[in-house]
Amino acid sequence: MLAGMRCEITSDPGGFWATTADFLLTDPVLNNVILVNVDARRSGTITDPAPASYLTVRDGSGAVVGAAMRTPPYPVYVSRLPAAAIEPVLDALLEACPDAAGLTGTVAEADALAPAWGRRTGRPVEVEMDGRIYRLDEVTPPARVSGTMRRAGPADLDLLLAWTVAFHREATPPAAREAGPEPIEMWRRELERKVAEGRVFLWDDAGPVSYAGTSRPVADVVRVAPVYTPPEHRRRGYASALVAAVSQAALDEGAVATMLYTDLANPTSNKIYAAVGYRPVADVRTYRFGRPATDAIPPSQNRAS
Repeated sequence: MLAGMRCEITSDPGGFWATTADFLLTDPVLNNVILVNVDARRSGTITDPAPASYLTVRDGSGAVVGAAMRTPPYPVYVSRLPAAAIEPVLDALLEACPDAAGLTGTVAEADALAPAWGRRTGRPVEVEMDGRIYRLDEVTPPARVSGTMRRAGPADLDLLLAWTVAFHREATPPAAREAGPEPIEMWRRELERKVAEGRVFLWDDAGPVSYAGTSRPVADVVRVAPVYTPPEHRRRGYASALVAAVSQAALDEGAVATMLYTDLANPTSNKIYAAVGYRPVADVRTYRFGRPATDAIPPSQNRAS
């Protein structure tokens, strides 16, 4: 492989953690999605409907220099990678998960891998979302807002599921929504688990008006996601108040930082998070892969010479 790079693929999250965690933990904010997902799967908290794929990238000395994962039905997620690793990683991913729905990574890696994936497979490729990773170390209190935060309980599950469905419908482009049925039962199971763990929060102002979830802490970093306020309750400061309160609660419980993702096409959310203390870390890009043309050349026969 190029520059001595080699890729190791496994479906075992425990084995992947053993070989790759030290690399990922060098930046637990930037690598939070991989860390949180692998940690949950190696503990058995989450199981996937189909086998997952975990990729470790080593350089010529054997040092780990990159990672990727694909947990169905989600797109491939890649860490930052050396330029020399792009082609080997593409080869390995096409072998392990040729049916992946898309790919997410920091912009340089996503731009290098996704278009090449399309050329190799004949699948149409388009940008689904440009996003930004933010980190918070200290909360900037927002202006006083009517209401208070509380943890969600089992009685809130039906409302939370309805809001989760609405959140995904707003956040997902129409073309992506048409790719398959909504995984509503999967969202329900995730909510049930997170509510039982005390990781879903509501802003209550004579009733629920906004909600936010959090990840389990990994390396003392907590991710805030999703954040949703229904249209009839917007422009009243509820989301700002809730995100600030949720972030402060995580810090009070021992997190050294919280982090979240934003859609750069939504200037309101980016403004809200910056106002309560979130600072940019890196930009990320998600590509969506369409269905291949019927005459697409198989990947093994479509390599650049």
